[in-house]
Amino acid sequence: MTLGALWAFLAVALPVLAALLANLPSVDLAYHLRAGALFLDTGRVPAVDTFTFTAAGQPWLNQQWGAQALLAATYRIGGWTGLVVLRAVLTGLFAGLVFVACRRQGIDRRRAAWLTLAAFSLAAVAMGLRPQLLGVVLFAVVLLLVVERRRHPRLLWLVPLLAIAWANLHGSFFLAPAVLGLAWLADVHDRHPRARLTLVAAVAAAAATLVNPWGPSIWLYAAGLTTNAQLAGRLTEWQPTSLRSVPGIAFFASAMLLAAWLARRPRRTPWPVLLWFAAFFAIGLWAVRGLAWWPAAAAVGFAGLAGSGYLGAGGAHVTGDQAGRRDMPRALNALLAAALVLAGTALLPVWRPTDRALAAPAGVVGNAPPGITAAIRELARPGDRLYGPQPWGSWFELAIPTVSVFADSRFELFPPGVWLDHEAIAVGRSGWTDVLDRWAVTIVVATDEAPGGLVERLRGNDGWREVHADGDGRVFVRSDRG
Repeated sequence: MTLGALWAFLAVALPVLAALLANLPSVDLAYHLRAGALFLDTGRVPAVDTFTFTAAGQPWLNQQWGAQALLAATYRIGGWTGLVVLRAVLTGLFAGLVFVACRRQGIDRRRAAWLTLAAFSLAAVAMGLRPQLLGVVLFAVVLLLVVERRRHPRLLWLVPLLAIAWANLHGSFFLAPAVLGLAWLADVHDRHPRARLTLVAAVAAAAATLVNPWGPSIWLYAAGLTTNAQLAGRLTEWQPTSLRSVPGIAFFASAMLLAAWLARRPRRTPWPVLLWFAAFFAIGLWAVRGLAWWPAAAAVGFAGLAGSGYLGAGGAHVTGDQAGRRDMPRALNALLAAALVLAGTALLPVWRPTDRALAAPAGVVGNAPPGITAAIRELARPGDRLYGPQPWGSWFELAIPTVSVFADSRFELFPPGVWLDHEAIAVGRSGWTDVLDRWAVTIVVATDEAPGGLVERLRGNDGWREVHADGDGRVFVRSDRG
């Protein structure tokens, strides 16, 4: 294996290895699995809420139904190990597509590998196993097609087909026509004869997103999420990216490094490229969730300027690897690659013992309290209503489907009054016991660290009795529950 081939391998293998190392947070994944199972069983997209008692019967524009079906099918076939492998495959696809897009703009494999690994490192915070990861992969595909548009213009017609799938997978579908629109501006700037083709493909991609169960309403849905004050006020990932977090620091550092490089560049940077960087920087700045798109877009844009053109404006020339006499022995390169393959194989969950409470390999599922889950599963009865920490809501929906929960991760589904009631119970606001009675809650899960001392308040209330306690939290049931 040559050094150049090793760099190409590392660009994909290291992100895959990282995906195998990380657990699968259940905060969003769990409710997607349950919704996908409903679709597989009935052949119908869930259109109203049936998971919670506070939004039961509420209309649900379940735009991500396609991703849910894929996740649920994977889970049925391969269990949690299958889901881990799926995330690793999607992560590898993302890395491979970014690497190829950088290479096709004229830079050598080593620089393309470093750009790819940098892009993955910045985007990793937004690459959990949920519908957005599918959107990230499709985004990388569109980036590659844009890079190739002048060499292979007919490939642009793949974007509308991808947009149809994207519109039924994740709310980031608008990026398909947006990326083509930015590429069209570059073609106009260069007075390229195929500029019209790029524009027509962009319009076709926008129209293709209407092929979904709700038609144009998904655009309103996506716009509503981006402007939902309730989401921004309660979820960190929907808040503007700031320097108060490690991902935020990395995001701003990458932007500053890029700006410094552009300022020192001997040639003037075309305005369409500056607009390209500015657009994706703005998306990353708007919310932590937007960090999924900036790294790949910045890497591909940088590669174009550093290589033979910009945004696919250069020729088909691809430089060599410049390894020369510094090449390590090929056998050593192959040995390193084999070691990484063995490490990835060893990390597969299939080798781990099963956590019986979670019915999953140990260490695979995050945001899922095993002891509490086992306790509720044993005492739960059909019709029970469970109040607990919101991040665990989706997990309880999947693990104990006989109970309904107070709230899960679908923040946009719940009226503001539901969240006020949730907070009233959590912090002990006046009338908190009345809220529990009004919603007919029968089971309460509380953590010792929860603000407002919910555990002590429940212990001091004759209407509740403690039935389970462990390091994750405590379970209470109504005293008159029998």
